[in-house]
Amino acid sequence: MVLLRPARIKAMAESGLAHHLNLVPQIDEISVSFWPRWRIDGRGLSLRVPDRPDLPPFISIETFSMNVGLLSMIRRHVKTVHATGLKIAVPPGEVRASLSGSDRTRARPDVIIDHFVTHEAELAFVPRKPDGRPLTFQIHDLTVDAVGFNSQMPFDAVLTNPVPRGLVKAHGLVGPWLATDGPETPLSGEYTFSDADLSTINGIGGVLQSAGRFTGDLQAIAVVGQATIPDFSLDLGGKPAPLACEYEAVVDGTDGTTVLNRVDAILLGTHMAVTGAIRNLAGPGNHQIDLIVRIAGGNLEDLLALALDTPRPVMIGDISLQAALSLPPGPGRVRDRLKVDGVFGLTRTRFTDGDVTRKLHELSRRGQGKAQDDPMERVLTDLGGRFRLDASVMGLRELRFRVPGAEVALDGTYSLATQEMDLRGTLRLQATVSQAVGGFKSIFIRPFDGLFRKDGAGTVLPIKITGSRSAPKFGVEAGRIFKKQ
Repeated sequence: MVLLRPARIKAMAESGLAHHLNLVPQIDEISVSFWPRWRIDGRGLSLRVPDRPDLPPFISIETFSMNVGLLSMIRRHVKTVHATGLKIAVPPGEVRASLSGSDRTRARPDVIIDHFVTHEAELAFVPRKPDGRPLTFQIHDLTVDAVGFNSQMPFDAVLTNPVPRGLVKAHGLVGPWLATDGPETPLSGEYTFSDADLSTINGIGGVLQSAGRFTGDLQAIAVVGQATIPDFSLDLGGKPAPLACEYEAVVDGTDGTTVLNRVDAILLGTHMAVTGAIRNLAGPGNHQIDLIVRIAGGNLEDLLALALDTPRPVMIGDISLQAALSLPPGPGRVRDRLKVDGVFGLTRTRFTDGDVTRKLHELSRRGQGKAQDDPMERVLTDLGGRFRLDASVMGLRELRFRVPGAEVALDGTYSLATQEMDLRGTLRLQATVSQAVGGFKSIFIRPFDGLFRKDGAGTVLPIKITGSRSAPKFGVEAGRIFKKQ
């Protein structure tokens, strides 16, 4: 009866917590009952960072209870503790760095609690700015076994990841507790991330399933895993496509930022290597995506599927690409917010539209100076250059388009919103102008061949392409011909 006095238990618990955790403990109330079993109930447990009353408690519990006996009190050992209203508020990094003192966790290596069980808890990371919005995870179930100050503790947890929103199930080990910096207490284990709704990031769609393993601590968790998204989409006007990847990432628990050290992804049949970060900014749903994407020998039609919803791909061929991609947060469509800067190359490309194919055959035939009845092989095109997308306008530089016998070099802009284009450059033909025209008319044009012959090409014509994607207008800028001469 003396051992189970509420005042003695309260003092013993607060003294032990302060000594081992390097935090300031407070328990509002302790009560003891003896029927039908000896039982201790508590209310208002809080553990605060020393000398920082402005911060919320690092750990707080609304109520807790445990069954005890005389032997339990003598051994200071409890079989099971049930807690409600658990909240963990991880302080900012500079606050944790100010915590000093030796690691006193080795003072008592014994297991104190066999099982710690709680439901509907909360894990939050306090922002550096007073008006910032904390990153919060809802923990539905949490069980920690073999709880002590100097041991690794097995745990099982079920929680909701806020963005992308989905259910996480994890099990592993946590501890031993570091009195000098509780958030740096090590943890490791395995996880599954199911039914994550990517639409919680504006402009992206699909449901993600993932599994893997993790190691680190609450403020920096290294993750290695695999993910599948059967219906990945971007609001660019295309249709969903399957995406699968293997990845290595580091999750910054202080703000929810995910740094992608390595992502090996497959979109339909195209392999991509991705690095970068998904940064969690202040405010709800604010995420900045910054990526470096590299593609070598991919399928052009796989990428076009995300942008164009057509019964069959507009173009088929091989693509190589390297680009820096940035998608800031905001309410607008992806095409209006997306910024991309990179280079690309398309090889062995052919158009699926019969009319376009015939025109390319005609361009190649004239570029080689062949007659109408000369046999022509299948025309494959090469296309490459630099591009920069900003505010839904695509800037194109050093754009090169090649078919056998002809090459087009262009610079200009193309609007994704209006589909209007303004491209200017040169058309180089292997044949002379008279050979390209052919027939009876070539007799009258032959005297002017020298006017257009330049740099080893039979013909060099300054051209422009304006109008819309559905109704382009091609023209020769005659003024530039005579200006150069």
